[in-house]
Amino acid sequence: MRSKAHISSHPIHPMLVAFPIGLFITSLAFDAIGVSQGIPSLWSAGWYCILAGDIMAVLAAIPGAVDLFTTVPPQSSARSRGYRHALLNVLVLFLFIAVAAYRGGPAAAPDQTSFTLSAIGVFCLFISGWLGATLVYRNQIGVDHRFAGASKSRTVTVNDWNLPVCKDEDLAPGQLLLAVIQGARVVVGRCPDGLMAFDDHCTHKGGPLSDGALVGCTVQCPWHGSQFDVHSGTVVAGPAKDSLKTYDVQARDGQIYVFPKRTETEKAA
Repeated sequence: MRSKAHISSHPIHPMLVAFPIGLFITSLAFDAIGVSQGIPSLWSAGWYCILAGDIMAVLAAIPGAVDLFTTVPPQSSARSRGYRHALLNVLVLFLFIAVAAYRGGPAAAPDQTSFTLSAIGVFCLFISGWLGATLVYRNQIGVDHRFAGASKSRTVTVNDWNLPVCKDEDLAPGQLLLAVIQGARVVVGRCPDGLMAFDDHCTHKGGPLSDGALVGCTVQCPWHGSQFDVHSGTVVAGPAKDSLKTYDVQARDGQIYVFPKRTETEKAA
């Protein structure tokens, strides 16, 4: 899913996280070499690396928080993974702030307490980095999917179910569009059988089906490969076991409208 905090579609968060990662690891290396070899200039450089790393960590956290709450699908395994990633990053930041404050300045040589806090911080950094990489490479957070001939925006927000979500011409065969209608995330698309609309939330781990592949009238989740019939919502292939919620969709006067499905009783009335 495309990052909301980006520059020309390039996510800002991964651009900035390289700085605190490199600076915190370098600070531990400088401290260790400086103390073992008796080189004060190295542990002084290590202290400045911590200071710079703390500043860059705060800057990197801002676009990271934006992506966590606006890009990562709600009620999904990626959202809980993102929370763990964020909490670990906050812990790392606090640990290195504590190290800088404990030492008091660049002239103070690191002692056992300083080394222990820094080592714990770097260890937590590795775990957080693993979680962050999983968010990108498995959950595809920040990945900008593009389709030939698609409009620039594949996400629209509609405040009322009675309003159109897009023009009929906006959806070519095989294309999907995410419509947020009064808080509901609905995928609208066109397959060989015509227009269809279904819930964006994969019933397995909450993956965003709007980023999935539509083959014929079957959509495949980009995270774990679950497949659903887009008209009935039934599972075509697992690991998902529960059916997908579908919606009614209509094309009128060149506009596409989506509505919650009505029961047979409601239709009869």
